[in-house]
Amino acid sequence: MKGWQWPTGNEIYPQKDERLGKVIQALQDAAILSARNTPRGTQLKLLFDLAGKQTVLFKPSWYRRHTIIEGTVYSGKDRHNSEIVAFHLGAILNLRWTPIVVGRRVSLKEIYRLADDELQATMNKNDTRQCVYGKCHYCKPSEAICDDPETDQLEGALLLLVPGKFSKYRSPWQRTYRDGVQAEWEQADGYCGRVKERLPLERLLDLIDVAVFDFLIQNGDRHHYETREDRILLMDNGKGFGHPFKDHFDILAPLYQCCMIRKTTWERLQIFSGGALTETLQALSEIDLLHPLLTKDHYDAIERRLLLIYTTVEMCREKYNSRIFK
Repeated sequence: MKGWQWPTGNEIYPQKDERLGKVIQALQDAAILSARNTPRGTQLKLLFDLAGKQTVLFKPSWYRRHTIIEGTVYSGKDRHNSEIVAFHLGAILNLRWTPIVVGRRVSLKEIYRLADDELQATMNKNDTRQCVYGKCHYCKPSEAICDDPETDQLEGALLLLVPGKFSKYRSPWQRTYRDGVQAEWEQADGYCGRVKERLPLERLLDLIDVAVFDFLIQNGDRHHYETREDRILLMDNGKGFGHPFKDHFDILAPLYQCCMIRKTTWERLQIFSGGALTETLQALSEIDLLHPLLTKDHYDAIERRLLLIYTTVEMCREKYNSRIFK
């Protein structure tokens, strides 16, 4: 696999390169040689070393496809299918800022055999099923995930690690994560003007692209963002697709507060009007081993949210004319 040679700035893979298919195939098929914990973050994740000298991150499945996550926009655990669909959506919108992600089923019994001592110490049995709770901020034995009793396997998302040095920043549109307490951006008029004073235009336009992307998948948990070579990456996309009947409009705050968007982003969004976006997403999902990745309700929600983005941009254009396009 040669995928690690591609990334430049925030473009993780090229727009056109037939080798991408080979990388995806290798991620789906390559033998897992070893497994270990990765304590980074708040949720269970594992590191696998694959044949071909690649290290990948494994995010397990916690929910069935039809499960609806109630509560706040950031409630629940990560959804592995959200990571996969985010990769596909980024490719469609030419926001090639996500890791390369595939769905894959693994046997935890086999993973136990390949695991190092530290990981084995966090793996237990539930009846005859092999389980794992791992090592992370919130990991504990009472919240272990187990092989499916019918298939003796566990679904998950495999993420190809992105090379390079990363910098991490607090999002200007971060939530407070406290009930009844609003952040400055939720209550201050002219908030975007203050952001413009602190950030260069290129960074702000990146954040608006991210807001459009996150609104489509309903990821309202991007409290920080990471950059590579000073450009934003779309990492940690697991909090999408929690509730197909809710649209948290405040995810779009960077767009409607700043009233600007890249001309290329706007043109790309228009290409996929009239159902073309979800048709393309569904076609891409068919190449994944875990197909189908989303329910019809979630696809309908994507189309509904796309119309809301169109409406928001048109509202801004009525106020500021074509100056909104950068």
